Amino acid sequence: MNELGEQLEEALAEVLGEDERGMLARAVVIAEVLDDDGERTLMVMTTPGVTKWDALGLCRYGALCIEGPAASHFAGGGEE
Repeated sequence: MNELGEQLEEALAEVLGEDERGMLARAVVIAEVLDDDGERTLMVMTTPGVTKWDALGLCRYGALCIEGPAASHFAGGGEE
């Protein structure tokens, strides 16, 4: 997965740079992937050098950033 991590880092850095979002420090990407048979798999990829505890922290922080607004949305009776 190291080569995949390096490709991921390069692609994200390019996209963020083109959109003037800043310099990529590290990343965790969670993706649902369909194989040739249509089977779904959840894939967790990181850029090189991200430790397991850093990946967990980034994922948990990301989840909290989504949970708060989602809870407010649903408490207000809104629909997606």
